[in-house]
Amino acid sequence: MEFRADATSLIEKKDWDQVESRWMTEIESDPTRVDGFLEIAKQIRKADERGRADELLELLAEALRDRGAWHERLVVLREMGRLSRKPATLKAPLEEALRKALGDRPSFSKVMAAVDFDEKDANPVEKAEKIQTWLTYDVGEYFFMAGRGAGVVIELNADLGICRVDFERDKRVSIPLGAAQKNLVPLPPGHLLREKFEDPEGLQSRVMADPGEAFARLLGSFGRPMNVADVRDSMSGIVPDARWSTWWSAARKNPRIVVSGTGAKALYAWNETETDADQAIRREFEQAPLRAKIDLAKKHGGRGDAIAEWFARKLADAALAVADADPALAWETLANLEKLPAEVSIPIDRDQLLEGPNAARVISGISDRLLRERAVRIMRERNPDWSKVLGESFFLDDDPKILSVIMELLERDAPDTANRLIDETLRHPRRHPRAFYWYCRTASEQEDLPSRAGVNLIVQMLESIGWEEFAPIRPRMKEFFDRGGLAIRILMARENEEQARKLVESLERYGGLEEYRRDLVRDAAYLAYPALREPQVEPIFATAEAVASKREEYERMKNVEIPATLKAIQTAREMGDLRENFEYKAARQRQEYLAARVAELANELSRVRVIQPSEVDASQVRIGTRVGLRNGDVHREVTILGPWESDPEHGIYSNQSEAAHALLGHRTEEIVSFMGNDYVVESIEPWK
Repeated sequence: MEFRADATSLIEKKDWDQVESRWMTEIESDPTRVDGFLEIAKQIRKADERGRADELLELLAEALRDRGAWHERLVVLREMGRLSRKPATLKAPLEEALRKALGDRPSFSKVMAAVDFDEKDANPVEKAEKIQTWLTYDVGEYFFMAGRGAGVVIELNADLGICRVDFERDKRVSIPLGAAQKNLVPLPPGHLLREKFEDPEGLQSRVMADPGEAFARLLGSFGRPMNVADVRDSMSGIVPDARWSTWWSAARKNPRIVVSGTGAKALYAWNETETDADQAIRREFEQAPLRAKIDLAKKHGGRGDAIAEWFARKLADAALAVADADPALAWETLANLEKLPAEVSIPIDRDQLLEGPNAARVISGISDRLLRERAVRIMRERNPDWSKVLGESFFLDDDPKILSVIMELLERDAPDTANRLIDETLRHPRRHPRAFYWYCRTASEQEDLPSRAGVNLIVQMLESIGWEEFAPIRPRMKEFFDRGGLAIRILMARENEEQARKLVESLERYGGLEEYRRDLVRDAAYLAYPALREPQVEPIFATAEAVASKREEYERMKNVEIPATLKAIQTAREMGDLRENFEYKAARQRQEYLAARVAELANELSRVRVIQPSEVDASQVRIGTRVGLRNGDVHREVTILGPWESDPEHGIYSNQSEAAHALLGHRTEEIVSFMGNDYVVESIEPWK
């Protein structure tokens, strides 16, 4: 390090005589530390002293030759050739270094021949690099491969460009040399996994006797952090599967090992001493955001009293610093202090943070679910406006368990608020997707279905699957339509054949639900209401006035016009020749028309359903409602009645028309496409 620092300083001053002097002094001291020399040579080149750098490297290469440091000389020669304008001049020195450094390798001659080092006009530097790379995977070399474990090379086939490796379980695995560089990790002498081949019985005995030390040695051998999957893969064949859990629990307790992250992605790193490990943890803690600091304190608080007390002091100070800006984080931080094996004075009244005007948002901002539930119960006891706060929290939280706790407290001590929240959830599921999912889930878990769980709820569930607001919970909403799910239970338990029929008829509209699930709903409806399998005669909806008008028409035709027409036919027949009798033919045509019309009226009147304004449910667009639509400044009113009242010019549409179908079933504030334009449903009221 002194050489690099001194040389760098001299290069900055452009004191080239002193640079050369320092270079030669270092060569005399130890020329084998080539990394430092190569770094300084690069700096000299960057200073536009390329020739000087080449001369100094030549001096280094000669010194290494004199010392017989052939591996190091090969490295320097390759660096010289990499930037040389005439790399061919290095062919002889490179060949000498290759033979001296690698000539005793089992496959050296084969690789030299396969690479064709003597090829005329070829770049000897590139050839040398290729030879060195290939001989890395020569016979007898040990490697580790993820998913296969440790192995030894048994063959290097330079002609095919592959090596064959005997792993612990898989033998003669062929690996292309290009892939080998990415997938094979060398196991140098002293590496723990190399002992699988050199001393397997002794290795297993040592690993099982001291798991913590074995784990530390494994991390030191690889020189990098490892996750639990890497560790288990490496220890395969050493630690028996039946004893893995016990061994792993003991191994990770080594105080020199520090874990970062959580779950399967957690990484374990090794340190020289326990003090180094503690310092690494403290550095990570200092650099982490506050929520990560909490996790680190919980994870490492058990390492000792000193570090636990240090965590506690730091967290207490941090909580005080954020109390005004982020009371939720401050409360959560102070609550976690109780989990540390240390005593520290808390600078503020923690639970007072749950009593302010924004108490609901404070609670919803607590990330830990168990602590959030605890905060809900504390707030219930300390905040006089607890029912109002819980009402706000109900629509802010997204955890079903927290929603159940809130509803449990409200149903017990504030039932009116609880009912209001449920009504709001079911009226506007699109506004409150998490609360709606919670209600459906809660209903599905109850032995007896709640009174609100009817066929209309199934329709809402079907609609919700297609809404963007439900995208994060869409898969869970679909589960309510599985065999034995909430939708099936409702159909089997509720007596409402008319609504069930409408549901079956509209199932195909809900393309977001898989066909097999739609079939389950349809089959359940048929099982509960066998009559649904029979064709249904479509009713005709009409106002009382329209029905009276049709009945009057029916009675007039039947009792007045038909008898008069029959009499006219009889009179015309008495006039003689019927072939030329115009009056007779006209009377017969009139009679046929009247008979068909009377039959048609009789059929329609038998299917009529009178629309009663007082009985129309205006919670959504239905037959018998007047709908207010708005698109910016454009406002229009549409009335949905039966086919007899249809008058599109005056905004009255038949329920059988496509225009009406675009509106039916929608609720206020929803967007609809009507007559080629998008509108917001502004109001829904019974038709008068």
